[in-house]
Amino acid sequence: MGGEAAVKACILLFLAIFSWPFLCVLDLPATFLGVPLFLAGVFLFWAVLVYALFAAGRRAGD
Repeated sequence: MGGEAAVKACILLFLAIFSWPFLCVLDLPATFLGVPLFLAGVFLFWAVLVYALFAAGRRAGD
């Protein structure tokens, strides 16, 4: 997969992960290391997508 295609895939993944049905799964009255599960999950998804976009951008630049 080329760099530009990877960036487009990351954008589609972002839209899918941060849609209502996916986020509803994390909406539980639980905590992870003292942080509500919803916030921990959103931050984790965000961090993974930032890394994926960074990697795809480096690949597109080569």
